[in-house]
Amino acid sequence: MLLAILAAIALLIRPRMHETNLLGSVACHLLMAAPFFALASRFLVNDTSYAHVVSYGGEELPPKFRFAATWAAREGPLLLWVMWMTLLAYVWRKPMKDEGDAHQLRLRFVHGFSLLLLLVSQTLEPFQRSVGSGMGTGLNELLQTDLMVIHPPLIFLAYSFCIHLGAVSLSSMFSGETNLKKRMLQVVRPGLLVATLGIGLGGLWAYLILDWGGYWAWDPVETGSLLPWLALVFMSHLRTRPGTTSAKTWIGAGIATGGLALFATLVTRAGGVWASSVHTFVIDSEGAAPQDAFSRMMILKSDPTAGVEVMTYLILLLFLIGFWLQNNRSSEVDWQPDRRSLWLFGIPFIAALLTIVVAWLRAQGCGEGFTGECFIDADFAIYATVPTLFFSLSVFAPLAVETFSQPLRSSPSSSGWSFTNAFSQSSNQNILVFVSLLVVGAGVMVLTENAFFAMLFLIFFTPLYYSLDATRHWALGAAGVVLGLAGAWSGMIGILPSGIVMLIFILPWLLAPENQETGNFSLFARASQQKIALWASVMVVGIYLILTLVLLLSSIDSINFEGHELYGTPFVVALAGALFLYSNRRGEARKNGVLLLVTLVLSLVVAVWQPTALGMDSDTAMSSLIVRGVLAWLTLPILLLVVVPMAKEVFVTQAVKRTSPPLWKRIPFGAHLVHFGLILLLIGHVFTTVLVDRGDASHRLTMPKNEIIIDGDFGYEFTGLTLESEGLEVGDGYVGIQIDVYRMDGDKVGEKIGTVEPGMLRFDTTTDTGFVLQSTSRSEVDTLSRWSGDLVFIFDGSQANGLMQQTSQAGAESVQLVRVTVYDLPASHLVWLGWSTMLIGMAVVVCADVSKKGSLKGTSSDSNEEE
Repeated sequence: MLLAILAAIALLIRPRMHETNLLGSVACHLLMAAPFFALASRFLVNDTSYAHVVSYGGEELPPKFRFAATWAAREGPLLLWVMWMTLLAYVWRKPMKDEGDAHQLRLRFVHGFSLLLLLVSQTLEPFQRSVGSGMGTGLNELLQTDLMVIHPPLIFLAYSFCIHLGAVSLSSMFSGETNLKKRMLQVVRPGLLVATLGIGLGGLWAYLILDWGGYWAWDPVETGSLLPWLALVFMSHLRTRPGTTSAKTWIGAGIATGGLALFATLVTRAGGVWASSVHTFVIDSEGAAPQDAFSRMMILKSDPTAGVEVMTYLILLLFLIGFWLQNNRSSEVDWQPDRRSLWLFGIPFIAALLTIVVAWLRAQGCGEGFTGECFIDADFAIYATVPTLFFSLSVFAPLAVETFSQPLRSSPSSSGWSFTNAFSQSSNQNILVFVSLLVVGAGVMVLTENAFFAMLFLIFFTPLYYSLDATRHWALGAAGVVLGLAGAWSGMIGILPSGIVMLIFILPWLLAPENQETGNFSLFARASQQKIALWASVMVVGIYLILTLVLLLSSIDSINFEGHELYGTPFVVALAGALFLYSNRRGEARKNGVLLLVTLVLSLVVAVWQPTALGMDSDTAMSSLIVRGVLAWLTLPILLLVVVPMAKEVFVTQAVKRTSPPLWKRIPFGAHLVHFGLILLLIGHVFTTVLVDRGDASHRLTMPKNEIIIDGDFGYEFTGLTLESEGLEVGDGYVGIQIDVYRMDGDKVGEKIGTVEPGMLRFDTTTDTGFVLQSTSRSEVDTLSRWSGDLVFIFDGSQANGLMQQTSQAGAESVQLVRVTVYDLPASHLVWLGWSTMLIGMAVVVCADVSKKGSLKGTSSDSNEEE
């Protein structure tokens, strides 16, 4: 650890060491990655002289699960993250595309973040020696699966791409470089591929292992990982939107992507804040908790172990929001922010170093009370005495440095409307504008009683506030209105605060002078249709990201599954409509418009008239007024409408071009393949998630032995019980039930189509003498796959202990009744087919980008890409 920290410091001081001392640079990068491999090696050999191996390892675990135990606690994932960050730093150690003076600063940001992770990890003592002969709880049973060996590393690799994007943005922001598109896409494209693969594997894990019967449940950690993915999708489409994307937009998007990766990590690591998450493996919440996420995090600042890590992420996140505000302070083209604000990053470094010093003092014999020459509280937490107000105001710190160091040289526009008109004639314009913004932000926080919501408000309001003509920023105004609506929908804020927030964002259009110009927009005009299609890729994703973030912030005690599906439906419809217009861009514009309108009207009519016509769980309520069938009818027709033209776009228009390079070098082909896969996934999602109520008790069947139970189109016969305690790869015992599945022809039993065996694995925690302290269990889901979809069988775990006791006393034949949850998921294959197709398309895009001469080294020339 010490060598890794010293290596990180060396690279922080000399980020371009590879140019003068290649061997030294390679050695430093290897040393930074070494702690992760050192910790993993201790788990692989089950070295019980280390406390973390004792707590999470186990000699009985297969080697692959011993390796997975490396990231079971707090320390391992930090060292894993450092390893990935170091790898990316070495890959992009040379200047990226069109990168000049920002190169050195970018590497300093990356190595600085790695150094901070190493310091935080050191405060948690990853190589702490074990004391005594006690055994820990071992590796969480949910992590003892093959997919968990792959999924977490991929997620942290994806977050590393996002952090690198943040470094690219900040370095460009402080060096004044404006040509950002190429280097941003150079990181965005592989990052999106890795993120899609990682999230998809997590969904596959949930589908095969967890007993909620689905691949996605809007769990807070799942939703948190979706946020940086959405940000990467947003950035990948910035190049295709109409008009020129400014450097400030690229910089802001990169900062947001890095910040969302930090926030996703914060959701995962701040166990007890999002108490509704099934991923809360680290900390348990105790007692009554505040009703908002920010206040709950403030409780963690007094925690001597988790506090340093969680508060470090929170401070970095707040500073990134602050740099976003600083980036949007002025509209001057030649303006550069004051570099002195970068010294703010020293605060989390100081806190981590103080924690290490405190730990060292304790090791020297300092304990509670006064012991001769030292006095130190054994429960001392670095952030415990820091007031909550410090964290709230830290958002304004970069902007404060900027305000008091450089004047705001701007004047109001002759047309349009500006929030800062009233201060334009004042000699203290910059200070008055900053103080007014501070007052507005504080007012929104008091009004909504939610600090995180106030910060989101500032993110979208600040560019409007500083703009010389706020009416030009209609996208930010729309985002602010959606923010207010989402806050009210989720219950995060009240109706009145929501209305005030929306009013603030629409003020420029209410108070601006009347514009006499008339637009020529028409849904039946080709130019208008293409504008809709190209803007939708950015606006739909961006606004949906806001909705998802707000719903996540409100889901601290209960998962807002219905909210995501209900409020997300208009976004799915809008996305499908935009893809339809784009894929039919060569056809007759009027015909496209008519067909789109007719489809939408028919969907609405059927949704109101026959909402339950699709069967399944279409009659169960999603809200007081809407049932599941309504959402399915609103989305399914337009998704089916776009399938054929999108398939034609991919496999005919793009794939058969004779003058084009090979398929794996065609970025447009890969991009449209991603869109086609997404449509397939969404169609499967309607049948496997929207139309399936995973909380409906009707899916739970009671099966008497050797008696066929009819449910829907299938008959199920429980034929026997399986008990095992030897030869298991993991676990200490297994109970499973054998079920024969028959196709039904009305009331007549048809052919047998398969046999399944859902069950439950038991994991015992024992003493050295073999005494069982406690037992936990993990569901073993079984699936019967058909061409039309899957039948998923989940053993009801509440009966497992009773069955085991009964069989031990009276034998397996005495069990005559079992309970099983069964889900019929038609079109479920489309989910995995769509995901796989998206991955192939993203891989094509990445390969095409890398195949350009010197792409990774940043020396390639611009190439022609179809927009």
